[in-house]
Amino acid sequence: MKKHKSSNNNFINFNIFSFLSTFVRSLIEIFISLYLFKKGFSIKSIVLFYFIANLLAIPIAYIYAKIGEKTKYSYIMMFGYISFIVLQIILRHAVISNYYILLIAFMYSLYRRGYWVSRRFYITNVIPDKKSSCRFLFVIFGGQGAKILSGYVGSLLLGSASMLTMIIISSIILFISLIPLSKITYESKHQKIELFKKLKKSSFKNLLAFSFFELDDLMAYLFPIYIAIYINTTYTLAGNLNALNNVAIIIFSIIYAKIINEKRNYFVLSTLLVIISALLKLSVTNYLILIVYFIDGIILMIHNQSINKIYFEERNNIDPAHQNLIYQVVECISRSFVALFLLLFIKDVKSMILVVNLFILIMLSVYLILDGKRKE
Repeated sequence: MKKHKSSNNNFINFNIFSFLSTFVRSLIEIFISLYLFKKGFSIKSIVLFYFIANLLAIPIAYIYAKIGEKTKYSYIMMFGYISFIVLQIILRHAVISNYYILLIAFMYSLYRRGYWVSRRFYITNVIPDKKSSCRFLFVIFGGQGAKILSGYVGSLLLGSASMLTMIIISSIILFISLIPLSKITYESKHQKIELFKKLKKSSFKNLLAFSFFELDDLMAYLFPIYIAIYINTTYTLAGNLNALNNVAIIIFSIIYAKIINEKRNYFVLSTLLVIISALLKLSVTNYLILIVYFIDGIILMIHNQSINKIYFEERNNIDPAHQNLIYQVVECISRSFVALFLLLFIKDVKSMILVVNLFILIMLSVYLILDGKRKE
């Protein structure tokens, strides 16, 4: 009974942390590509930032995991928070140069890996093996609710050029979120990090799934620029589209709850729907895009939950620390490779989005071939 109570407390504390931290991070993350675009950076420079940030994230994730061998993951989270605050201060004083892009990419990578290496370690420990999908729904509710709120607040603050106010608000809330995180208890097993040894035990098919799933992040990064060029340049519209997207996720989460309790996984179908949804966004040049974004939220809900089922099933083969690190490395390699291709060969943002979808389709085809061979 005591263990069950501790598990529930851990889960409640994690959800409080998740809501607060997601709200603060999304204040800037939702708008960062649009912010740089409105500051006068070229599309190539904005993609360069994304490429460098993800490339640097590979060794940074490994270093954070090595630190996790010796100390608490909450310390890594705290360092990520400090990096996030420094990043916002630097963004406030934008200078159009490659050196500036390198600097913000480095700080962004320090922040993002510090946050996600810690967050994924905690979530793997606080969500039980049984009924993990149901419990993860509550994490989704909190996270998406926070994004709806931050999209509205962020658009107001950035629209009024009040970056300093945003920095102050985010700093206070970030450190408040460390309080529930510090109350989470878990078995202190400091696993020695042996990345290449553990990689051999991983399912290549699942690694491929993680790779092209994470390209969704690149599309989400590019779409605000597309919206600004072809539809509307305001932060308000970007915030509203984000809010509508997340409202759909929350509503459909309730409907989808019964489906995800079953053993089925709709990963392949939802990936195809993600591609179709992206093409629909590119074909709409007026406010009908609001409807498309609502539908897209439903698709993303299925897609996210499907990859989470794969992620939690994979932990039966690998310990949480290595599973977390491997996911981080795989996602960053995939993102940086595709971003580099865009930098070298593609000029306009619309073509970039189309190429990202082409990469997802190719990788999905390989995934299906591997899945077919496994079942034979």
